[in-house]
Amino acid sequence: MEAWAPFAEGKNDIFHNPVLSKIGAKYGKSVAQVITRWLIERDIIVLAKSTKPERMAENLNIFDFALSDEDKAEIAKLDGTFVAIVNHDTVDNLKRISAWKMGV
Repeated sequence: MEAWAPFAEGKNDIFHNPVLSKIGAKYGKSVAQVITRWLIERDIIVLAKSTKPERMAENLNIFDFALSDEDKAEIAKLDGTFVAIVNHDTVDNLKRISAWKMGV
């Protein structure tokens, strides 16, 4: 499985999530590293993108820890009402996608 979506969406973005921040602090990792590790542990391909050398290094520094079953369960409980992956084969979904405001 492969997907693309940005982590940051504004003041309520994933980086401000208290659950992810707490898990990151437990491992000495950033929220982005926790989410990237969570995706890797679920066999989801991660295509990390950055132009900043320090973030590139951070994106690769996720193989020195593993999330506990409890942490994975907490992450899985997070609000998942925003679906960035949709089936584009239906007319209704194509209309929905074409109405998205991309902020560009």
